[in-house]
Amino acid sequence: MSRARVAAQIHVKVSRCSEDGYKYWLHHGYFLSHAEAAAAHAHLPLLRAAQQLTELSEAAQIHTGLLHSRPTSLHDMKAIVKTWRNRLPVVADPLSHWGAIFTWRQHHYQFIASHYDSQAEHAHNHSMLGVHASAQAIIHFAKIGRKHNLSGVCLDSLHRIYTIPSVPIVDCFQKIRQQVKCHIQMSWTEGKDELQEGLDMIESTNFKYFTKEMTAEFYAFKGLLLAQLGRSEDANKAFAAAVQLHDTLVKAWALWGDYLEQIFVRDPRQISVGVSAMTCFLHACRHQNESKSRKYCAKVLWMLSYDDDKSSLAEALDKYSVGVPPVQWLPWIPQLLACLVQYDGNVILNLLTHVGRLYPQAVYFPIRTLYLTLKIEQRERYKSAEQQPTTSAGGTKVGELPASTEAGPIKATLPMWRCSKIMQLQREIHPTVLSSLEGIVDQMVWFRENWYEEVLRQLRAGLAKCHAVAFEHRAAVADATLTPHTLNFVKKLVSTFGIGIGIKNVTSSVSGAFCSAASESLARRAQATVSDPVFQKMKGQFTADFDFTQPNAMKLQNLITKLRKWVKILEAKTKILPKSFLIEEKCRFLSNFSLKTAEVELPGEFLLPKHTHYHVRIARFMPRVEIVQKHNTSARRLYIRGHNGKIYPYLVVNDSGLGDARREERVLQLLRMLNHYLGKQKETSRRFLHFTVPRVVSVSPQMRLVEDNPASVSLLDIYRTECANRGVEYDAPVARYYERLAAVQARGSQASHQVLRDILRELQATMVPKAMLKEWAAATFAAPTDYWTFRKMLTLQLSLSSFAEYVLHLTRLNPDMLYVHQDSGLLNVSYFKFDVDDATGELDGNRPVPFRLTPNIAELLTPIGIAGPLTASAIAVARCLVTPNFKIQSILRTILRDEMVTGYRKRLEDKSGLPVAGPSGESKPVEMDNETIINMVSKAVTVIMNRLNALALFDGPDSKVATLVAAANSHDNLCRMDPAWHPWL
Repeated sequence: MSRARVAAQIHVKVSRCSEDGYKYWLHHGYFLSHAEAAAAHAHLPLLRAAQQLTELSEAAQIHTGLLHSRPTSLHDMKAIVKTWRNRLPVVADPLSHWGAIFTWRQHHYQFIASHYDSQAEHAHNHSMLGVHASAQAIIHFAKIGRKHNLSGVCLDSLHRIYTIPSVPIVDCFQKIRQQVKCHIQMSWTEGKDELQEGLDMIESTNFKYFTKEMTAEFYAFKGLLLAQLGRSEDANKAFAAAVQLHDTLVKAWALWGDYLEQIFVRDPRQISVGVSAMTCFLHACRHQNESKSRKYCAKVLWMLSYDDDKSSLAEALDKYSVGVPPVQWLPWIPQLLACLVQYDGNVILNLLTHVGRLYPQAVYFPIRTLYLTLKIEQRERYKSAEQQPTTSAGGTKVGELPASTEAGPIKATLPMWRCSKIMQLQREIHPTVLSSLEGIVDQMVWFRENWYEEVLRQLRAGLAKCHAVAFEHRAAVADATLTPHTLNFVKKLVSTFGIGIGIKNVTSSVSGAFCSAASESLARRAQATVSDPVFQKMKGQFTADFDFTQPNAMKLQNLITKLRKWVKILEAKTKILPKSFLIEEKCRFLSNFSLKTAEVELPGEFLLPKHTHYHVRIARFMPRVEIVQKHNTSARRLYIRGHNGKIYPYLVVNDSGLGDARREERVLQLLRMLNHYLGKQKETSRRFLHFTVPRVVSVSPQMRLVEDNPASVSLLDIYRTECANRGVEYDAPVARYYERLAAVQARGSQASHQVLRDILRELQATMVPKAMLKEWAAATFAAPTDYWTFRKMLTLQLSLSSFAEYVLHLTRLNPDMLYVHQDSGLLNVSYFKFDVDDATGELDGNRPVPFRLTPNIAELLTPIGIAGPLTASAIAVARCLVTPNFKIQSILRTILRDEMVTGYRKRLEDKSGLPVAGPSGESKPVEMDNETIINMVSKAVTVIMNRLNALALFDGPDSKVATLVAAANSHDNLCRMDPAWHPWL
């Protein structure tokens, strides 16, 4: 999208607002889309020039009014001063511009004060208006200076406040507060001397003129400084004094909680200290907005890992969470659901019911998905228990259910019962909304893939597994055979070809209201598939091709060749199928749905809370549904019109893996939270560094709604299009790689590093030139301005994805995971997961390249783009996230805890071959003990923070990021990567 078009689109939005108002919209995204906001930065210099003209005009109005004593002069003056006090810099603004503005204003504030001082006695209050405004301007400028890490500018500005006579007490308080904060911030780099200076300042302050709330905040800061100076007992007394003076002061409760938590974590046996810390955090969450309380909610959930046999911490949570607004828990619903499964008692049940009472949609979808997942796992346990013989002693094996031959209903586990109880309570409170949600979900059965698409998805998954196995056995390409796991996968695919894959796992509605319609439609679909002669013929050919009794059928490369052949056959088949259908033909409920039916918010509106005025509700579902190839499957694109008039596209995506979908959602949850911090610091904010995170909502264990951009295209799709234009088979480079390796090994030698380099060089010369991606971009964005804007934004977004992949230890970034938004240059990654080692359960950081910066990408970004914006942006993000105040570790611990527990359960399942349960089979699943959880998570967080700290440091031109960029771009490293990763792309 060109800047001219964006300018036209946002003209109405920004023409009547000040710069700060415009940027509030820009940074909070309420009115501007990402595409508009990304290009709108070019308009800021124009707005700054307009602001200067506006201020000139307003100052002239003040002078004219006061000098000529107009009747409305007082009113006009107050209105303009109020406007100036509200028109303030945001953290991304350059201080040079605002320094001039504030100096200009000071002259006029002094004029107002001196003008009214010369008037009669009753004009004193009007004079103080100018004094107060002058002091506020100085303090705010100092605050922005501090946030820019310009401590000298901050302190110099604050000293200027002494030039103002009779400063109001509230401004004195703010001045001291900013000075103390400045010394604390300086201590992060300068050491403890700054802490002592801050402490001396507080102790030399006379508190008798301040209100109790002001004094309490000073005591809270005093406690923080004393704690960091090692004077623990004095710190505790200061915190206690602060909350006694003002028991709703958030800062005091939060800082006291941090102090107590540090003591408790060093010795978890002091459970009373842990209870006190949790109480402090819950009090801190009561009286502030959600984004500020997020890190304290994270600490509360993490501290449950330290609970004792008496559930002391859980009881504290139950007791003190009553006053915490439900909105504070919305970002942490996945973690609350994990606690619901793990912990006994009704603490989490009560908490989720409390949240669901106010936000039914936010709780209902995830808890419904969890319930159905637990139900599937329980069914698998019953099947396994019936199939496996009991032990000779008449008991059962560990992890099995008692053998039961009765064909009765599956007995619900305690976690299932708790989920069911919450949903039942919700239905009683919000019957209309929840019946509508059930109606919407049950219509999703019509968005399932047909048998061609379903088999194609399974084949692609099988091919990906085979490629992974082939790379593991690359030392003997010709001799590599199928692993038992791969063999079972293919045999199951042959036996269930086209039917049964989805039918067996179909989950009926929780309410049962729409159950029969859903099952009936699937049964009809299966029957139609079986009776289709084309299907029968194809199934016969498929079965014959994958007959493992044939010679060499167990050879891995033979299987890969067959899978490629069938992928292409089914891709050709799906291309001739209809590309869309009308929603009214199949989904009558969705077709008739409107705001009158029920007030249902857009999917994912509550993943991160906003002001209630900005929640968008579903006005209607648009009539046409498109069938698109995305996320390695044939997805259905649904268009929803919001009550604000905008249209929001969502993909209905089928997922085969139950656990992997939750793993991806955890990474997306973390990236959403990191975005909040990126907007709070100058260097990241002014670069518009913001992870593009689509909303993803699971509506059942196998189906998700994913926010979509129709203009986005995956890197693999770009590659396939360019290969087709050049007459090259898109999978030919991978086949050629293994052919060359096999040829070398046939001569009796192993492939040396030089051979791998030669293979990469040959593929680049004959099949995938390094200018392929650049040529695509040049053809797509014909105008130079469009091309430059696209490339600049793509560079910044690739910097973010590279940073996340390396620092957070995420899975390698394959070309099919990377989605480029052609209308803006934004970039989102699907199926990013934490890269956890299957054997040890630890984060795996061993990879030839740290992130994806392949020859084609490097050619598009240019050496200047890589050495400049990409490297600088990664350093800026790292420096932002190491800020101690943001407490990134607390958020990482809480999210990684679920990842580690899930991985532990999966390893147990892989060993036993069935979903694990407790000895009775009816209790909660077997979980890690608290000490193991704490050690594993702490180790993972330490590894992440070490990488983050390493990237944040740089000395002159040298930086760790530059070293990583060189490693990622090195042919020596790229040639050692799996060919399925497409190192040449």
